[in-house]
Amino acid sequence: MLLLATFLNYMDRQALAVTLPELKRAYNLQEKRIGLIEGCFGFAFAAGSIVFGLLADRVGPRGLYPVVLAGWSLAGVATAFAGDARAVSWLEGAGDDPGTGVFRWLLFWRTVLGVFEAGHWPCALITARQVLSRKDRTLGNGILQSGGAVASICIPLYAELIERVGGNWQVTFWSIGVVGLLWVPLWLLLVPRGSLTVSVEPPDGAGAAVAEPADRTGVFRRAFVLGLIVCTITVSWQFLRAWLTLLLDFHEYSRLDARLATTGYFVSAEIGCLLVGVVVMVLVRGGRSVRAARVVAFAGYTGLTAVAALVPFVGSGALMLIGLMVAGAGILGLHPLYYALSQELPHRHMGVLSGALAAGGWVVSSVFQILIGAQIQATKSYDVGLAIAGLAPVIGLVALLVLWKAPRPVGAAPTVT
Repeated sequence: MLLLATFLNYMDRQALAVTLPELKRAYNLQEKRIGLIEGCFGFAFAAGSIVFGLLADRVGPRGLYPVVLAGWSLAGVATAFAGDARAVSWLEGAGDDPGTGVFRWLLFWRTVLGVFEAGHWPCALITARQVLSRKDRTLGNGILQSGGAVASICIPLYAELIERVGGNWQVTFWSIGVVGLLWVPLWLLLVPRGSLTVSVEPPDGAGAAVAEPADRTGVFRRAFVLGLIVCTITVSWQFLRAWLTLLLDFHEYSRLDARLATTGYFVSAEIGCLLVGVVVMVLVRGGRSVRAARVVAFAGYTGLTAVAALVPFVGSGALMLIGLMVAGAGILGLHPLYYALSQELPHRHMGVLSGALAAGGWVVSSVFQILIGAQIQATKSYDVGLAIAGLAPVIGLVALLVLWKAPRPVGAAPTVT
């Protein structure tokens, strides 16, 4: 159910990215406007992360999840009306540039979408923490996160299918939203009333519970590291998620070729996302501690992500596509590691803490999207964005190596450092 919710979350989110070349040409959606839409989506996601994080701690995922999923599904349905002249005409003003009404409509509903989509992550992380032991969380989070990659694989093909059978881009939006609404009764049916209402800490895989940081300094240090990690991986992932189709269009790929390449990128991201959990499990079984296994995996996946910074130097052919796919595997693979680390925050306040961290990441990413949109429009180049996306996670890796300390088993004597 969590994988399916993530799948629907990303289907609604990526519907705009795969239709952007068409919308750009039809409604004068230049890069600066696209950057503003992505930026406002991110700011809304940041606000929603805090609000729904607080609510998740208070009421639990069982009752909150249907509200957020219905909210973003309805926003996706409403987005389709951007193509209805009657719906957007009242947003046009005298002297406005062509397409201003459509731009404002998309801006509003993508903002609403961002608010409600943010509620997915506090609900999902609390649920996963309750049902998974510490050693299994990286793999479990990888399965949860993989729903996003599966959606990103499917959405270009789905949009192409809709157009080949005579539909238009509006059908892509409203049909996904309608399917999302069907998830709500299924969740209520499968999750018993009264469950998932209190966040509890399951035992570690070895049978011992793991202590949370008892002092505020330890909590603050972990939160600081997590904040750096989430800001850097969000900047990396959201840049390529939002701009990949336009990057390929810039390199004069046909619509079909661009969609196939986008599908390949997210297939690679999916593989990377699932393999990171396996990597951690293999390292743990080989005798490494859970923390050491996560650090090794984080370093390796940071190296894969850095390949994005090399893409501007290899032309527009096969090497560019291979570089993007390798970077995609690295970027998405870092996310389950971040989630596993965030699940070691104090469990009573995990919803609000994870929400606040996500909010910080989205604020930074949103500012970046607005600035990079203007920069791309001015320079007609994606090189700066690719360099930042590739190298940003190095900052998180350094913080993890220097500041993150391994948790000790409950009852163990504290070590002197």
